[in-house]
Amino acid sequence: MAEGEDNSSALLEKLGYKQDLDRTLSFFANFGIAFSYISPVVGVYSLFGYALKLGGPAFVWSLPIVAFGQFMVALVFAEVASAYPLAGALYQWGKLLVGPRYGWMVGWIYGWALLTTIAAVDYAGAPYVAQIFGLEPTPSVKLGIAVVLLVVHSVFNVVGVRASAFITNLGVAGEVSATVVIAGVLIAAGLSQPASVLFTTAGAGEGGSYLPGFMAAMLGAVWVFYGFESAGDVAEEVVDASRKVPRAMLASLGSAVAVTALLMVTLVLATPSFEAAMADPNKAIPLIFEARLGKVMAAVTLVLIVFAYFSCATAIQAACARLVFAYARDKKIPGWKTLSIVAPASKAPIASLVFTGVVALVTLLLTGLVADAEAVIVSYAAVGIYVSFQLVVLGYLMARRRGQRCGGHFQLGRWAMPVAVVAQIYGVLMIVNLVWIRDGGWFPLGSALAVSISGLLVLFLRERTSNV
Repeated sequence: MAEGEDNSSALLEKLGYKQDLDRTLSFFANFGIAFSYISPVVGVYSLFGYALKLGGPAFVWSLPIVAFGQFMVALVFAEVASAYPLAGALYQWGKLLVGPRYGWMVGWIYGWALLTTIAAVDYAGAPYVAQIFGLEPTPSVKLGIAVVLLVVHSVFNVVGVRASAFITNLGVAGEVSATVVIAGVLIAAGLSQPASVLFTTAGAGEGGSYLPGFMAAMLGAVWVFYGFESAGDVAEEVVDASRKVPRAMLASLGSAVAVTALLMVTLVLATPSFEAAMADPNKAIPLIFEARLGKVMAAVTLVLIVFAYFSCATAIQAACARLVFAYARDKKIPGWKTLSIVAPASKAPIASLVFTGVVALVTLLLTGLVADAEAVIVSYAAVGIYVSFQLVVLGYLMARRRGQRCGGHFQLGRWAMPVAVVAQIYGVLMIVNLVWIRDGGWFPLGSALAVSISGLLVLFLRERTSNV
């Protein structure tokens, strides 16, 4: 990437938009939003126990597989984001690579994934908050705490992108601190297991092939290594976006891979008993902490974990609101006049932020009112992200075949097609892995089909109505 003057506003105008949002984010602030969305600490603490149960200690070898595949996707995204640094990222990329209808569907699938993820992260963080205050994590208590978390991070986002960036920057510091504290203390206390256990299954997959268990355990990494694209969602608020957004994407993914690998490997080696840890996934990490961390360090770690969840939800909502704003600015959704308003003082798309908060609130309430709602919400969060990712990669391949080349400061050059093909193959395989019918039943596949079919129906009705 050659350095030069910032032509962000001129590029935005060339793409057909005026500068309404506040272009103030630095590279680190942009990186912070993406890293906080990925949130390795959130991913590790949510999924470590399940990955260990399904794949045993050897599940850690799924991390480099997923990291490599996602890095291929991130390289494609980096080139597209450099050429089209627009709010709403994936929606805009699909539109400019293939066409308006294609972009609309990409954004629909991606948007519902973001909305459900906001609710999922708030709800998943609630038990840790309850633990800090000594509350019994009953469903009603978790729901109440999740609603409070949603309201608080919505307020920060409404104040403006600088307030959001402040929270996510603190989130980066908190995640790194949590990693250093946890890994450092566990290593200093003396690891329970030798390094050789990383090549064992500890009984996982006994009585049959190990591959199904390993593929299921791989979903732990699949769930962690996305969110880097959010650097592109806020591109219109980044200074010198064509250069800095691609850097932020790749740096956030690389950093998240390093942090996740360190935490996962350390936790495996610090596990006092694989039999006990694999018996109940929810108790795997508490079991390690009780054995290796003192009460003070456990309390400090708990606070850092809670803030990781909070900054993660803040980043996701910020990204989602920019997607809604992008749709509204293009007059592609009902209420577009209101949803496209940017507040003069904060330069934030307040109506879009309020909309995301309300939808996330409804989603949270459904978890307490509808049986299996939480399972559907959590299932769709990752599936929707991966499907929308692969639609963009497919659009990139289609554009390249037509001879369309992305401009911008980040270029893959002669590696463009090989990288994109590998990214597409990887992504399709991971989507199959995500929707495969396992103990989770039909939820992943069913939720993906429901959102996709409803999107096609809405698109058909919207176009038919507009032509009347």
